[in-house]
Amino acid sequence: GEALDRFREAGAHDVDGVVGDAHPARAIDDVLLGRSYDEIVLSTLPPGVSRWLKLDLPHRVEQRFAGPVTTVIGARQPVG
Repeated sequence: GEALDRFREAGAHDVDGVVGDAHPARAIDDVLLGRSYDEIVLSTLPPGVSRWLKLDLPHRVEQRFAGPVTTVIGARQPVG
C-alpha cells in the first residue's frame, strides 16, 4: 500500500505490512503467528487526538511482545 511505498522511498526496502484487527494488540498477535520480524512500528495520531497514546499502547506493546517497538506519531495539521 501507500505506507509501504513511503517506507521504501525512505530507504527501508525490506518492509512488509498488513491491515489487521481493529484492536492493535490482537492485530500484532495475528501477524506474528508463524512469522518473526525485526521490529514493530506503531503509527498513531498526535497526542490529544490519539486514543492509542492515551491508553499507553506503545509501552504495553513493548511489554507484551519481544523485540523493539518504534512509535511514529503524526503531526497535527493546521486548521483552515
